[in-house]
Amino acid sequence: MKGLISNEILQRFLNKETSQAENDEILKWVSASDKNREELRMMHQSFYLSGMEKDLSEIDIDKAWENLALKMPVPKTKKKIIRIDILQKIAASVLIFLTVGFGALWVNEHYFEHAQSAMITIETPKGEKSKVLLPDGTQVWLNSQTTLEYDALNPRKVSMKGEAYFEVGKDRNHPFEVITVSGMKVTVLGTRFNLRSFAADPVVETTLDEGKVMITGIENSRSVFLNPGEQAIYSIRENELQVKSVQTEIYSLWKNNELRFNNISLRELIPRLEHWYGVTVELDPSVSNTDRFTMTIKTESLRELLQMMQLTSKFNYEINGEKITIRTK
Repeated sequence: MKGLISNEILQRFLNKETSQAENDEILKWVSASDKNREELRMMHQSFYLSGMEKDLSEIDIDKAWENLALKMPVPKTKKKIIRIDILQKIAASVLIFLTVGFGALWVNEHYFEHAQSAMITIETPKGEKSKVLLPDGTQVWLNSQTTLEYDALNPRKVSMKGEAYFEVGKDRNHPFEVITVSGMKVTVLGTRFNLRSFAADPVVETTLDEGKVMITGIENSRSVFLNPGEQAIYSIRENELQVKSVQTEIYSLWKNNELRFNNISLRELIPRLEHWYGVTVELDPSVSNTDRFTMTIKTESLRELLQMMQLTSKFNYEINGEKITIRTK
């Protein structure tokens, strides 16, 4: 018996034979503590690596890994790709862990005999955010319209398009790498940082909270190291990198459902609002870009925000579904 869950139920769960009521019971148990979550993750991993030939109580994790080594196939060039779409905002990390983390482990074993790699793609739609727990223990918060992709056989190397906050699990022997849509690469051992790299953005921002990161793939492969409290801004068009000291907490507030801006122009603000509210903003060229905005957004609706901005800036706006038009007043 594992807490309030029997081995028999867990074994049927791993065999995908449980009822919806039993799934709800397991989810409640996993949600109760990090210890339960880790225990189920290890059971799941050893269960499939063992070939599902024994009861859970008889599985030896070390022997399971030995069995895995014997099962590793001859490398093949064809790559299997699994796409997982997150279609709604999920607040509890355990739900993401069950649908994504376990999915990665299942794909990991399921494809050992068919391919050298198994790609997992996680996407968040417009106006939504999500949290993901990778198999190596790294936690990733994904902002709106963000895509994260990694190989289930090597979760320490990911590619990203959009904006994400990483709390990287420490592993000195296996550095964690993030490759952005621009080709820039961020390498870390164990750290916390925010990375913003949308395809339409002219710059890539890396903001370091804790630890140390190395940035490569820029300025003729020159390596740049960031220390806590620093932000690197890479201009894609100019192929130039600037490093400056910032209040790092401002750049990751979005994961706690808050945005804060300090002396930002309207044109700089619009892409942030588009991702935050899941809308498209059309800005008339005649609208002045000289006004600057300093504000915090928490629960305000888009209409409330635009009305507050009108107090200090002269413009009119029109809301038509998910399309916003801003014109000169």
